[in-house]
Amino acid sequence: MNSSLTKNRLVLTKERYTQFNTSLLEIWNQLEIPKDSEESWRKFPIGSVDWKELQFDPKEVNPGSIVSEENTVEQSLSEETVQSLLADILKYTPKDYFAYLNLVVAPYYEIILLEEGESEFDFEEEGDKPKHSVRIFYLTKGKTSKTQIRFQNHHLSEDLHLSSSLDFYIAGDSSYLEILDRESSDLDLYRFRNVCILGHNDSQVKYHHYPMGGFRSKLFLHAHLLGKGTEVTVDGVSALGGRNLKDLDMEMFHHADFTTSKISYKAIVTDKAHHIFTGNLIIPPNLKKVTAHQESFNLSLNKKARAEANPKLEVLAEDVSCTHGATVGDIDEEQYFYLLSRGLTPEESKSLLVTAFYGETIQSIGFSDEVKLSLESEIKEILVGGK
Repeated sequence: MNSSLTKNRLVLTKERYTQFNTSLLEIWNQLEIPKDSEESWRKFPIGSVDWKELQFDPKEVNPGSIVSEENTVEQSLSEETVQSLLADILKYTPKDYFAYLNLVVAPYYEIILLEEGESEFDFEEEGDKPKHSVRIFYLTKGKTSKTQIRFQNHHLSEDLHLSSSLDFYIAGDSSYLEILDRESSDLDLYRFRNVCILGHNDSQVKYHHYPMGGFRSKLFLHAHLLGKGTEVTVDGVSALGGRNLKDLDMEMFHHADFTTSKISYKAIVTDKAHHIFTGNLIIPPNLKKVTAHQESFNLSLNKKARAEANPKLEVLAEDVSCTHGATVGDIDEEQYFYLLSRGLTPEESKSLLVTAFYGETIQSIGFSDEVKLSLESEIKEILVGGK
């Protein structure tokens, strides 16, 4: 954390942290570093990671060994609420090595109580040692919140280093939660991240993901539509340059009738960057009136850059409406030459077409024009040098 604890930023007491940490060990002891052969990791070069260089030894993980002195308490949370949040964490954290790694070694679990209106939270990581974190963003019943979250990473050398995190976004009954999730990573960072979205009865969640920088990153996003009338929308833009690799795996789990989900994600790659998007809609039997849609649009600005889209559907119910689509392509030459014919330079033409590709996604977020311009500036800087 980059600021002191407040009434809206709490951590578990040492006693509760230790008890919960101990309850995880049975599952943790069954998990291992994933292998290249595993379906979710076959595109990510996990087998070639030099853990020694990352200063991380999988064989020496010591659960619960470092408990921060900041673990002071939940005075503003009822016992029932704390128990409910921990039950959700235990139930919906995926059985992924890195998700559980955070649970067993993060020095504290932070609980962020989201308030009515707009808010902003900054999280900074410094230094080259491995970082592990667990954050629970919680919006209570009936409230409306727009929250901008910034994750920034700064390191001291040119060595590769490691960051992993588990983030929960939980929306109570009849609430509205809009999240702008911005990552800004240095170019030597390996990031492993799990994001879990839980939407309860008649809640609406909009999650905007904008990751910038980094060397290699793997994101698992699991959205659970738990109650009747829940709506979850996930969108965002990845802008990759250099040798950056981002592997995004997003899943929507429908658990109730009359639920609606949508994934709409865009990626632009240049230089020798590589972007992978895998989306999955999961609808079990016997659900009614479920609507689900996913789409992935990918733009390549260089012949050596790669973008992949892998849409999936696991639909076992009949009373549903599901669609999916994906595109991967280069800049439209006809549009490009048209702009050149109107007097624009090649750089101006390219910048205009790239901006048009992701512009609609940025404009759809419910934040200020200043925030939107900031996002556009970051993306342009990566792709076309800020022109």
